Amino acid sequence: MFNNAFMSFPRPRVLTQCAAVAYVGSVAVLGLVDVLAEGSPGGSAAPYVVAFPGSAVAAVLLQLASSLLGSGEPPAGEGAALGFPVLAVAGALVNVSMLWAAVSFARLCVRECRAARRARRA
Repeated sequence: MFNNAFMSFPRPRVLTQCAAVAYVGSVAVLGLVDVLAEGSPGGSAAPYVVAFPGSAVAAVLLQLASSLLGSGEPPAGEGAALGFPVLAVAGALVNVSMLWAAVSFARLCVRECRAARRARRA
């Protein structure tokens, strides 16, 4: 009844998980390449543009956590160069989490609307 090629196609959730992992991985690679190529931590804004809303949220959360726990300033110096790609990756993870939450909420709304229609008909 179904074609074998159709049956071997991955499920949509597997595709979305692969897309999320690819997105976060590409932001990580872009951040590492940026730090290694430029040599300075503030060289380019490419990783932050790719992970924009999430990188801003991650930066604000990092600033709040550092002000609550310590001096109020993020650590600086030689070891801080790798902190910038980590911030971009954290932003990408925040973006994936926000997208997952929005899709889950939309699915819940659709499910509740269908249940309300069925209840009205009965």
